[in-house]
Amino acid sequence: MSQSVRTVGDPARQPAQIHETTTPKVAGGQLRALLWTKSRMTRHWIASVRNQSKLKVGFVSISAVVLWAGAFFFSLGIFFLFDRFGEQIFGDNGGVNITDVVLNRMLSVMALVIFMMLIVSNVLVSFATLYRAREVAYLIQAPLAPIVFFLGRFVECLSFSSWGLLFLGSPVMVAYGLQREVQPGFYIALLVLVVPFVTIPAAIGTTITIGIVRVFSGLKRPAIVAVALIAIVFLFLFFRGRGANPDLSQAETVQAIVAAMGQTQTALLPSHWFATAVLQAAVGHLGTTAFYGLVLLANALMAVLLASVAAHFWFYRGWTSLHAADEQRKPSSVKGGALGLIERLLAPVREPARSLIIKDLRMFWRDPAQWSQFLIFFGIMALYLANMRQSGGFFGEEPYRSWIAILNMAATMLILATLTTRFVFPLISLEGRRFWILGLAPLRIRSLVRQKFWLSVVLSSLFTVTLGLISGYRLELQAFELFLTLFGIGAATLALSGLAVGLGSLYPNFEEDNPSKITSGMGGTLNFILSLAFIIMVIVGQTFVVQWRRAAVESGGDPTMAVAIVLGALALATLFATLVPLRAGMRNLERTEF
Repeated sequence: MSQSVRTVGDPARQPAQIHETTTPKVAGGQLRALLWTKSRMTRHWIASVRNQSKLKVGFVSISAVVLWAGAFFFSLGIFFLFDRFGEQIFGDNGGVNITDVVLNRMLSVMALVIFMMLIVSNVLVSFATLYRAREVAYLIQAPLAPIVFFLGRFVECLSFSSWGLLFLGSPVMVAYGLQREVQPGFYIALLVLVVPFVTIPAAIGTTITIGIVRVFSGLKRPAIVAVALIAIVFLFLFFRGRGANPDLSQAETVQAIVAAMGQTQTALLPSHWFATAVLQAAVGHLGTTAFYGLVLLANALMAVLLASVAAHFWFYRGWTSLHAADEQRKPSSVKGGALGLIERLLAPVREPARSLIIKDLRMFWRDPAQWSQFLIFFGIMALYLANMRQSGGFFGEEPYRSWIAILNMAATMLILATLTTRFVFPLISLEGRRFWILGLAPLRIRSLVRQKFWLSVVLSSLFTVTLGLISGYRLELQAFELFLTLFGIGAATLALSGLAVGLGSLYPNFEEDNPSKITSGMGGTLNFILSLAFIIMVIVGQTFVVQWRRAAVESGGDPTMAVAIVLGALALATLFATLVPLRAGMRNLERTEF
């Protein structure tokens, strides 16, 4: 055992010798012990739910069921409309309808989108799990074979990155099965095939993370910034002008869309294997299903093997280089650099709030797993809006323009809900066991909570309001429509920030340092569900205002009173969603003993 520990700590000898001295039987026993430990921790976490507020547990459980049921019935309605639309166009052509014609390619497109999203998700989750988790420093010194350490952490990455998409994807597939009256083997194939399908992007994303850390951990910050700028310029040039609005009245455009969808059915894509296996199971062709299932399984095992090899040669050196860079990094001067500029801009802010803001920004900047997600989400949305044409097609016509503006606002708010849950909700918890120091500082707890809230509001507004203005400019919205867009985005920014900070203070977890695990708890789930509920309320209210105003203008009526009532109700709901969680969180922290 002592030799194993010594070889792990020796960069020149690790990990080759420890791999040579560990037999497959010993490695298998180590992996079982590691997974057994994780399963025990998971069971204890589930059992701890009994100690939570029954009201919170009941609300989260009922909300999750309602969310799943809503996605199910929405998908069922979409498939029903496909059938009705197909009957109107093709008639009763031997039982063939548009669902039978299009669904193969639509399912391949959906599977490919999920596949790419899982790769991105695993890149971000694996960085936090492999390199930033507190227990890694202990495990890396334990007498574990490198492949055992990697597989143990890989299973954790896989579970954290995939459960959300599986939860939201399952009602779509169940709705399809009921609508098409498929064979029972369809549901069995779904349960069996989804495991190798999500394993492949998890292995790819983890391998990408290990390679990136190995390459960039030894580089100086100017070199990293230069590479990032080059990548941004390349992406801008690549996507520039590719977002032209299609004219669906042109046959050539429809043919191009169908051809693009057909490219997702290439035999080299795992998404195509999964979609084909599931569709073949739906019609009872179990032989074809088994063939593509075995292809998925073989490639999943190969992807995990390649990821294990990458971890064997690159992980330890990347981990040591990353932490050595953290230890050797010189503290940046408060008078220079971007943070120095920010501090000068924050001169009107009184201490200690200004120092707390700088501290939070430093923590955010030092964790690439956080700011990279921030840039990816808002970068994709900004790229979409920047490529939106100002005129032509249905973008410049009513009522399509108003509907697109509402949908753009909804997308912005959904991104904001995701990011406030991911970044803002854990802010109080990430203070960790050092929170008692803040209790001794000349700082009121209420001031600390307010500081987190306003930091979230200001930083979020820089992106959300900018996206709203870009959307209004590209759609050439009128003054009232632009006001509605900014009103909805502003309300969501205040309410979602209040919910995240308030619930994060009401249900803190000072024992965990991984933001992904903090947000996956009951408090984070409750925050995201309430954020979705508020977004739905705003969208419904905005839609009512737009439609009522249009109907009143066409009939010669005056919509002012109805519009004022709806906007006033939304303003009161925003005030309630902002202040109530904040006050509850403040009272909880003030009563907490450390």
